[in-house]
Amino acid sequence: MTLITKYLVSDLLRKVFVITFGFTVLFSFFSFIAELENLNTYEINLEKIFYSQILNAPSIIYDVVPIATLIGSLWCFAALAANSEFVVFFGSGFSTRHFIKVILTGGIPIVMLTIFLSEIIMPFSINKLNQVKSGGGLNQTIELQTGYWIRDVLDYDKIENDANERIINIGQIDFDRKLSSVLVYEFDKQNKLIRKITAKTGLFQKDKMTDEGVFFYSWSLVKPTILDMSEPTSITEKQFDNVILSTNISESTFNALTIKPDKMSAQELRSYAAYLEDSNQDANSYEILFWKRIVYPLLIWIMLLIATPAAFIQTRGGNIGIKIFVGVLFGIFFHLLNGLVSHLGVLNTWPPYLIAFFPPISALVIGLLLLVQSQRFALLK
Repeated sequence: MTLITKYLVSDLLRKVFVITFGFTVLFSFFSFIAELENLNTYEINLEKIFYSQILNAPSIIYDVVPIATLIGSLWCFAALAANSEFVVFFGSGFSTRHFIKVILTGGIPIVMLTIFLSEIIMPFSINKLNQVKSGGGLNQTIELQTGYWIRDVLDYDKIENDANERIINIGQIDFDRKLSSVLVYEFDKQNKLIRKITAKTGLFQKDKMTDEGVFFYSWSLVKPTILDMSEPTSITEKQFDNVILSTNISESTFNALTIKPDKMSAQELRSYAAYLEDSNQDANSYEILFWKRIVYPLLIWIMLLIATPAAFIQTRGGNIGIKIFVGVLFGIFFHLLNGLVSHLGVLNTWPPYLIAFFPPISALVIGLLLLVQSQRFALLK
């Protein structure tokens, strides 16, 4: 690695880090202020709020890295151009093609950071954050207006009382797997309703482990009422202190109910999408998010390419502030385009991979056009 290459890469990474740090502090501050409003409502303290902001920081970093890369690289290239440093670089034999290779190489650590955050750090921090929330105070439960609907198709060895399939509705889920307002419909192999089970509280619990190291899970319902309709001539109602129902729902599938889809790793998204497909449910939104996870690291290189013309346009004029402002506007436009395409794709059932790839490819085309326009003669050499 030459001295010029080291200088460019270090300056680029330094400025991207500064912008990323600034955005992270800014959004963490807004989140902190929002949590302070709960001090008068819940029994929480500042220590827990600070801890929750630290755990939420990886998610913020992951979200802002592409736009921070764009702004940081614009800052880096525009500053070098304003100081006529690129004139010195190119005068010493540093070609445009070599410059592009250098900045793409410099983007590798940022790309690796996004992968590390999405697949390892973010799932871990979100899990810890949920544990903090379950301790009280910070939005302890997850609740939907219609509750959570889960389809539980049983294996042959788990069939109980002729129940082949269960449709489960859970009104509220605590982050420690406690359930509220549980409603279970059991069906036989002919899809006939044979039992209705209601319970005010319950628990999704881990049972025993098989010889292969796989855990079994079950629904533990407290004081349930069971309406038995399995007999064609009678309907009986019974109450029990506790009922254990075996399940095919895995821990990762259940945890997906308590985590926002955009905070899941690619592996978790793929696993939950497969569960929805096996249950004949719509998995399109999760498939879209999965493909976005795959494409996301490539955005770093695309943003670097988009910023590259800043090194050549008005090299002596400077205008660093204007270039950064244009970068911010482009970042906002790209974010809006990404959201628009996602919503249109869900409404029109477009292929998930097309929805995920269209905005980045559009940004890449814009970046290449700007680059070719500014350096078309140098690139042809």
